[in-house]
Amino acid sequence: MKRLTCQEVLEQLSEYLDEDSRAELVDEVNQHLGACSHCKTEVDTIRKTIRIFVCEEQVVLPQPLCDKLNQALAQAYRNGPGERGSA
Repeated sequence: MKRLTCQEVLEQLSEYLDEDSRAELVDEVNQHLGACSHCKTEVDTIRKTIRIFVCEEQVVLPQPLCDKLNQALAQAYRNGPGERGSA
């Protein structure tokens, strides 16, 4: 079985995460994820993001976290594209 590189895994993530993806690709990606913690973290993060996005349940964040996120967003908007502020 062909060993995928990290770049190949990242290029095929959307197909891999699709429930109808072909078994060969799933096997190849799973083999790579078993040996590459960086890609595993990336895939796990994307899966969790997708679950949150499609979840119909409203998530209420603690007020301190909301405040911190709002401050970070306000700072990012003030700085404009391509600039980073300290949050």
